[in-house]
Amino acid sequence: MARPKGTTRAKKPIFKQEYKKLMAAVDRSFELQDMTKTKFKAAFTLLYITGCRISEIMPLKIDDIEQMIRENEYSLTNNTKTKRPRLIIFDTNRQQVSFIQKTILPLYDDKDAFLFSRNNSNAAMSAASFNLQMNRFIHKVLGEYYSTHSFRAGYVTVSHQQGLSLEHIRQDIGHKDIATTARYATVTNDEISKAKNSRQW
Repeated sequence: MARPKGTTRAKKPIFKQEYKKLMAAVDRSFELQDMTKTKFKAAFTLLYITGCRISEIMPLKIDDIEQMIRENEYSLTNNTKTKRPRLIIFDTNRQQVSFIQKTILPLYDDKDAFLFSRNNSNAAMSAASFNLQMNRFIHKVLGEYYSTHSFRAGYVTVSHQQGLSLEHIRQDIGHKDIATTARYATVTNDEISKAKNSRQW
């Protein structure tokens, strides 16, 4: 059944539970080829850990991942939607880069390879086609309220819940307008449930 004209689907953020569900579904899938499984697992991990956009992770090579791990930060230079340099800074206890190292590096053996190459090619595939592939898989596993952008919403929401100001988050993920960041900082279903349970009806 089609949605009424002028309406949009509500979107849900992807948190740890949804990320784990997606990764397990990739491992279990009989439909995905091995190379596609590798790409999905690398992409899901980077989107989950960094809050980046698809277009920002598409040009990455293994060498870039090794640089993240080595330096505990990574500059996206001008490979962003806003065309402004942006520095990804990982946590000081290095849990994020350790997670990236453990999850992504074992998937690849060619240091010069793009993470998201075309099959049988070392050229990066287009962000639009890869995004479409991943969204189909995400919809199948999690439902229509989720997409690759849900990773970004989850990243913003968790950062805000942990006490980071919206202005700091805005700078961290590269939004031009803080109002955009505020829209991403959604309340969780658990928070809604707790709030409703605490009210006197």
